[in-house]
Amino acid sequence: MPSDNGWSEYQRLVLAELKRLDATMQSLRSEVAELRASVIEVKARAVTWGALGGAIIWVSTVVAQWVTRR
Repeated sequence: MPSDNGWSEYQRLVLAELKRLDATMQSLRSEVAELRASVIEVKARAVTWGALGGAIIWVSTVVAQWVTRR
């Protein structure tokens, strides 16, 4: 058996590490996708609450002006 200076063992270790890193990357991609969905949901809620707050301020201003003019 010719000497390969341990290359086959090193090759197996490198391939195993690449597979592990690939699995880690897939997991991270999944987590990033979940975070993006959460950020989109939070942005939608912020827009809704901002619009509601603005509408409340506008209505209270209109009512206050109407009351003071009477």
